[in-house]
Amino acid sequence: MSITHITSLYQLDGILAKSSDKLSVIDFHAQWCGPCHMIAPKFEALSKEYKNVNFLKCDVDAAKDVASRFRVTAMPTFVFLNGSTKVDQVRGANPGALQETLRRHASGSSSGTFTGKGQRLGDASSTASANPEPQTDTPAIFTVFAQLDPKVKVLVYLVAGYLLLSYLS
Repeated sequence: MSITHITSLYQLDGILAKSSDKLSVIDFHAQWCGPCHMIAPKFEALSKEYKNVNFLKCDVDAAKDVASRFRVTAMPTFVFLNGSTKVDQVRGANPGALQETLRRHASGSSSGTFTGKGQRLGDASSTASANPEPQTDTPAIFTVFAQLDPKVKVLVYLVAGYLLLSYLS
C-alpha cells in the first residue's frame, strides 16, 4: 500500500473516518531529523508488507496541528490508531519495536491468516529458542547513544573531553 502524506487535521480526519475498522500508523518526522531518514526505508518496506494497514507520514513542521493533537515531542514518533482511537506509539528510530508493534496490532485487523513461521512436530529446529535475537545486558544509555546522529556524537565527545580536562586541571 502506498504511504499518504498528511498535511492537515481535516485530511487526517477524512482518512480515519473512511477506515474506522482499520489500523493506521502515522510516522511523525521532520526534514532535519537524521533518525527519521534512517528508519524511513523500513517504514516504506512495512507499508508494502502490511497491505491491510493505512501508512501515513506527517512532517511535524508542516502540519503542527496534527503533531499537536497527538502530543508529539520527539522524532520519529509512530502513532498507532484503530479508527481514530490511539492504541499505541513507538518513540525513536527503533525498527524492531516498530515492526513488533505493527505485527501485534495488525494481527487484530488481519483477514485471519496465520503470519508466523510454521514447524513440524518432532522437527529438530522446533526446539530452538523462540527468541532468535541475542539478549544483551547493554544499558539503555548506550543503545540510545548508538542511535544518535554522528554530529551529535561528536558534540557529546567534545563536551566530555572538555569536562575531563577541566576536572584534571
